[in-house]
Amino acid sequence: MSGTAGIAFAQDAAPADTSAATEVVVTGFKKSYADAVRSKKNNIEITDGISSDGLGRFPDLNVGEALQRIPGVQINREAEGRNATINLRGMPGSYARTTLNGQAFADPPSLSDDSSTPLGAFNSDIFSAFMIEKSPMANAQSGGLSGNIDVQIAPALSRKDGGFAKASYEYNALGKLAAPAFTVGYNKHISPTLAVFGTLAYKHENFRRDTLRFNTYSALSAQGTGQSAADFASQYGAYYSPTACTSSAAAFCSSLASALNMTDADAAQYVNSSTGSKGKAGAWYDSALRQYTRTNEGNLWTGSAGIEWKPNDSTKLGVVGFYTDRDLPKTTQYFLINSMWDGAGTVATHGDPVSTSDGRYLYSDITMTNFPAKSSTRLYSQHQQSKGLVANADWRDDKWRAAAVLSISNSLSSSLETELDLQTNPNYSGGTNGITANFNTGLGKLGDFSYNVTPSPQNAIFNYAFNDVTASTVKNGKVCDGDTPPTYAANAWNWTSCDPENLYTAGGVYNLNVSGSESYAYNQVNSAQFDLERYIDFGPITSIQGGVRLEQNRFKSKGFRNMAYGIDTTKITQDMLIAAPSINDFMGGDAAISKNWQVIDAEKFLSAVTPVTAYNGGGLTSVGLNILYADSAFGKYNFTNTNNLTQAYIQAKYDTQIIGHRVRGNFGARYETTDNSIQTLDQTSAFADSVGALANFSQHEIKNKYHYWLPSAIFAADIRDDLVLRGAYYKTYVRPQARQYSPVSQFGQPLRNGSSSTPSLEIDKATVRIGNNNLRPYLADSYDLSLEWYNRPNSLISLAYFDKKITGRIADTSDPALLCPADGSNWGYGALNWNGTNCIATTLSTSSKIVFVEASGSYNLDKPTYVHGLEFNIQQNLDFLPGFWKNFGGNFNYAFTQAKSPALAPFAGISKFTYNAIGYYETTKWGVRATYNWRSDYPLNANGTYSGKARSVKARGQLDLSASYNINDQYTVSLDAYNMTNSKRFEYENDSKLVRWIDYDGSTYTVTLKAIF
Repeated sequence: MSGTAGIAFAQDAAPADTSAATEVVVTGFKKSYADAVRSKKNNIEITDGISSDGLGRFPDLNVGEALQRIPGVQINREAEGRNATINLRGMPGSYARTTLNGQAFADPPSLSDDSSTPLGAFNSDIFSAFMIEKSPMANAQSGGLSGNIDVQIAPALSRKDGGFAKASYEYNALGKLAAPAFTVGYNKHISPTLAVFGTLAYKHENFRRDTLRFNTYSALSAQGTGQSAADFASQYGAYYSPTACTSSAAAFCSSLASALNMTDADAAQYVNSSTGSKGKAGAWYDSALRQYTRTNEGNLWTGSAGIEWKPNDSTKLGVVGFYTDRDLPKTTQYFLINSMWDGAGTVATHGDPVSTSDGRYLYSDITMTNFPAKSSTRLYSQHQQSKGLVANADWRDDKWRAAAVLSISNSLSSSLETELDLQTNPNYSGGTNGITANFNTGLGKLGDFSYNVTPSPQNAIFNYAFNDVTASTVKNGKVCDGDTPPTYAANAWNWTSCDPENLYTAGGVYNLNVSGSESYAYNQVNSAQFDLERYIDFGPITSIQGGVRLEQNRFKSKGFRNMAYGIDTTKITQDMLIAAPSINDFMGGDAAISKNWQVIDAEKFLSAVTPVTAYNGGGLTSVGLNILYADSAFGKYNFTNTNNLTQAYIQAKYDTQIIGHRVRGNFGARYETTDNSIQTLDQTSAFADSVGALANFSQHEIKNKYHYWLPSAIFAADIRDDLVLRGAYYKTYVRPQARQYSPVSQFGQPLRNGSSSTPSLEIDKATVRIGNNNLRPYLADSYDLSLEWYNRPNSLISLAYFDKKITGRIADTSDPALLCPADGSNWGYGALNWNGTNCIATTLSTSSKIVFVEASGSYNLDKPTYVHGLEFNIQQNLDFLPGFWKNFGGNFNYAFTQAKSPALAPFAGISKFTYNAIGYYETTKWGVRATYNWRSDYPLNANGTYSGKARSVKARGQLDLSASYNINDQYTVSLDAYNMTNSKRFEYENDSKLVRWIDYDGSTYTVTLKAIF
C-alpha cells in the first residue's frame, strides 16, 4: 500500500530460488520474459507482467499492444487514436484500476464509455515494468474489479549508473506518414546511499485510419423504391409476410402491408401465392454509407525523474515524479455521408438478393438517387496530460517495518470537435437533386466493394451573407412554431434559432452545418498513507500488517456544443473546398471508393469566418463559435464529482508446513468509507428557443455517503520446489464512470408532436433525463486458482481459473411506471399521473392539449453478472539444447472468458477465446522475435450516430516482428514491424454478409538506434 517502496508490501517475496545456481544470465527478449517469470514466482498474489528488454524498451507499438501479450488482456481496437485502452479478463476497461508504483494516480480521464486508462498517452520508455495483479489483497488499492494494472518506474538506487540516448523513425505505410522520436536518460549514484535519475522521451505522432461504415440496413418499401404498390409486390413480395407480423414472430419480420404503407385490408389485393414464398423478413439494403478517414498528428512528451536516499541501513527515502503530455491538435476526420434517411431518396436494386442467417434477404448492389448528399470535415483536436509526484519513506528493523507515502497528481483530457458539413438536399417537389450513387457492399469482402457518385463535385460552397430569418417562424407570438416554416432569402445563408447548427440557401437546396461538441475532463488525486508491519512468531503467523490511507479524488467535467450563428459567411472562398486527402490511397488502394469527395479545409474556414457575433450575450466555445446551450453536450456534461475516502486495512501473513509442504499467504480485510459530493449545472427553466441560455441552468449539490468491508485471503502452496498452487478470494468495488453516467438532470420544454396531434387535440411531449447522482458502486466477489510449474530456470507452464460474481451493475430505463412521480414540480411540470401507458403532466394539460412526460435514467441492477474463465500459459527458454537450438525460446498463452449477464446490461467487448504465440531466436549479437495475437469475435452495442442493430466484431489476428543487432557494447540498432498481416477490423450485424464497419490501419515500421554511455 506504500508506493514504490511498498511494492514489497503488496508483493511478498518468496525465499531464494533454489535453482539460482544453475540460472542462466540472459539479455534482450530472453531477459524480458525471464524477469516476468521470476516476478510471477516470487509474488504471493496471482500476477502476470512484462518488463523492458535488455535494450530498455518494450518492442511493441504502444503499452496497450505490449500488455495484450499477457493472458486475459485484450486491446480495444475500436479506439481510432491509438489510445491503447484494454480490457482485463473480459470485463470493460473501467473495471480495472491503474496504479503507479502501487499508488492511485490521476491518469488521463476517459471521454468514452467503459474505457480504461488511455495507455497511449504515455511513452513506454519511462517505465521499467508493467504488473497485472489479478488477485489484489487487502493492502492493495481498491477499485480493480477485474484486477489492478500497475505501471512501474524503478527507484533511483535500484538503477545502474550510466546514460542512454535513443533515436527512432516510425513509418506508417497507410498515407506514407513519418514520425521521428528520441529518448534520453541518465542514472547516477552520487554516493552509495544517494542516487538520482531522469528520462525524457519525445515522439511525433503522425498516423491515419481509413474506415467504411455501413450505418443502416433498411427494408425496401414502395415509397423508397418509387414503385406502385402492384409493381413493388410483383418484384419483392416473395420476401414479405402476407399477413401482419405478431409479437411471437421471428426477430426480423416485415409484412407486405407495412412495405406498402397500407392496412392489411388494403394490401390484401396485392397478396398472392408467391407472397412470402422465399421469406417473411423482407428484402433489405444498406441505406446509409460513410466513407471516412481520420488523420492524427501531434506530439507526445513524457518524462520521469527521481531521487532516493538511504541515510542508514534501516531507512530509505525517495521521490519519483512523472509527466506526460499528448497533444494532437491537427487530428481531423473526413467523411462522405450519403444516405436515404428521413424518407428522402429513391433506391433501385440490381441482381438477386442473398439470404442471411437471420432470415432476411439482402441486396448488396444498389443505386440511390435524390438522396441527402453530405461531405463533412471534423477538426477533432485531442489532448491528454498527466503529472504527479510520489514521495515515500521506508524504515525497518528485525521486528518492525513502517512506510509512509504522499502522492499528488492531476490530469486532463479534452476532445474538441468542430464539425463543418456541406449537404445537397433532396428535391421534395417531385423532381430530383441530380445526384446518383452506385455502390455494392461486397457482402463483407473488401475486394468486391465499389462506390461511385455523380455528378462531380457532389457538394458546393457559397460566400453568401449570413441572414437571420427566425422572425419568419413566429406564430401567435411563439418562435419556431412547427406549423410555420421559415422563409429563406435568395443569395444568403439563412439561419433560424429553430435549427441553430444549420444554414440554408433559398428553397433549402443546400445547407452548411457548423456544429461539433467540445469535451473536457479534469482529474485530481491526492493521498497520504501510513503502513506498519510487526514481525512475530505466533504459530503459522509471521507478521501483522495494517495501514490507514486518506485520499481525495476530484473529477471535473465540462462540455459545450458549437452552432452556426454569427459566422462571417461572406469570407467563405471556393478554395476552402478541397479534395479529401485520402482519395488516392484509401485503404492502401484495396477499396474502390468514390473519389467524388470534397471536404472543407477546416483551419482555413475557421480562421476566415471568426470572430463571430455573440448570440444574445451568450458565451463562446474554445474555437470561437457560439455555445448551443440547449444541446446535451452542454446540458449533460457540466459538473464536479468529489470523493473523500478514509481507508484502513489489517492483514496477517502466515508461513507454515502442511503435510510436508510449505504453505504461505495472507488474509485480512479493508474498510473504506466515501463522502461523495456532486455539484451539477442542471437545467431549471424552459428554453425560449432551440438555442437556450446559461440563465436556464443553476447549480445544485448532492451529497452521498457509503462504506464497504472488503475481505481477502490468499495462499501459495509449494507442492514441489518447482510446482506452486495458488488460491485467492477478494472483494472489491468500482465506481461508475462519472461522464458515462452523468449526474446532471435535464428537463425539456413541452413541444408539439405533429405526428400525434389532431385538429381538435394537441399532443405535447417533454423529455426528461434524470441525473445519475445516487448510483451505487458495483461490487464483486472474486475467486482465483492457479497451478504453476517452473519446469526449468526462466520457464513456466501454468493454468489459472477465475470466477467473479458482480452485483449492482447499471442499466438504463425509460419505463414510465418507474419514472413518473406523482409530484413533478421539481421537474417543472407540476402534478404527474401514469395512466398505464403514458406519464401525463395533469397540471399542464387541458381539454384541448395533453402533455406527455418521457423520462429516462439509470439504476443499479439487483440481478448479478457472472464472469469466469481459464488462462493457460507456457513459456520456455530452450538454452538446454545444443548448438544452434539453444538460442530459441517462446511463449504461448490462451485465455477463455465467458460472461452471463442480465439482458438489460449485456457485457459487450468480450472475446470468448484469445491466444498469443511468440517465438524468438537470440544470441549475444542479435535477436529476432515474431508475435502473433488472435482474438475471437465479440459483441458490441450500437452507439453515437451509428444507427442500426447491435453488431459484432469478426475474429482477427495480427503478426508483429522485432529484430535487434548489437553493433558493439555501446550501440544497438533495432527494427520493429507491426501488423505484417495487414489485418483489418470487420464489424457485422448477425451475419458477416451484413457488414457494418471496416477499419484499415495498414502496417507500421520503426527503426531505432540506441547508444549507452
